[in-house]
Amino acid sequence: MQQNDPEMAGPAINSTKIDMISSSGIRFLSPLGNVDQIDFSDLADWAFFFDLDGTLLDIASLPDAVAPEEGLQAALEALEQRCAGALAIVTGRSVEFVDQLFPTHRFSVAGLHGAQIRLAAGKGGLDDGSAITVSEDFRQALEFARRAASSLAGVIFEDKGGAFALHYRLAPDREAEVRLVMEKAHDLAGRGFSLQPGKFVVELKPSGSDKGAAIHAFMRMEPFNGRRPFATGDDDTDERMFAVANKMGGLSLRVGTLQDAAQSAAVAQIASPQILRRWIRRLTE
Repeated sequence: MQQNDPEMAGPAINSTKIDMISSSGIRFLSPLGNVDQIDFSDLADWAFFFDLDGTLLDIASLPDAVAPEEGLQAALEALEQRCAGALAIVTGRSVEFVDQLFPTHRFSVAGLHGAQIRLAAGKGGLDDGSAITVSEDFRQALEFARRAASSLAGVIFEDKGGAFALHYRLAPDREAEVRLVMEKAHDLAGRGFSLQPGKFVVELKPSGSDKGAAIHAFMRMEPFNGRRPFATGDDDTDERMFAVANKMGGLSLRVGTLQDAAQSAAVAQIASPQILRRWIRRLTE
């Protein structure tokens, strides 16, 4: 992604108090410079937003094969408590999927790239994260993509409820075929939906929803408002989230390798979900 959009540019960083970052495998992509010092001594100053696949969770070969590392839920709960509840999972998965991954705790979640928004138990919210009403045109598009995927070896269909996706991680040479299928599905679904490409995946999702808009929505509500957002993700679908966090005076962290820092709006980078999970545990020690 090119940095010709001013909103996508990351802020400079003052490094007087960044030990919890620099000592944990996180490197800065922007020059250190002119904004407020980074201080995690009081986590109540921050609102944390985490992508799921490839960020909190290791990437799996099949969409349904992901699983949280032992202790991840407890670490997130501890961080949520330390930041007085200002923690949300912002994902392309559905709210229901997140609840299945973490069955004994209800996190605040933006699902389907922000088409669903649900605050944690007892806090209300913009909606309850329930299933999105879909049209007959959408159902026809979904069935078309499902049938097409069944004839493409290595391509996996994923039904997300109010959205769906074709994954081609197991067949990267089928990218062009997958894109053609999803473009046809987009035509069938009609107005109100848009295509969202990602790492070895193309999704059809409700239009007008993105992770940046999801952060804006959370930051208007308690307990998130008045804090500095810290946004973490691994994919191009997370770039709007990074841009919003930067613009609001927060921080953005890209997980995984980058050939060129200019490809991302993130101001910092960490090598893997494993290192990120270790950093989360350190924050609550």
